[in-house]
Formats: sequence, structure tokens, C-alpha cells
Amino acid sequence: MRKTILIIGVALALVNVVYSFMRDAETVLFFGKDINIWVYRLIWAFMAILILNAYRKEAKK
Repeated sequence: MRKTILIIGVALALVNVVYSFMRDAETVLFFGKDINIWVYRLIWAFMAILILNAYRKEAKK
């Protein structure tokens, strides 16, 4: 069950990064603050990498 949740998390993070390229915005609201769209993309990409790493560790067990 944990592997499935991790896969869903990676997919959602990557979809969020891809969708951010389809929007025409220079800033985005993230936790109530306006931040640069590239910082927003980096945050989501980093989250996807972290979740993918957790999935790989779980798969080794």
C-alpha cells in the first residue's frame, strides 16, 4: 500500500511541474506567498525526486 501512495505522490508532483509550464504566469501563490514560477517548479521537482527516492528504498525491502 505504501508503494502505491508513493507512486501517486510522484505522479502528482510531476503533473504539477508539467502543468506549471502550461500556465502563463511569472509568479504563483504557494502557501500564501507569491514566489517565482521557477522556484515553484524546482520545489515540486525536488519533492518528486525525494518521493521517488523513498519509493526506491521501499522497493528494495
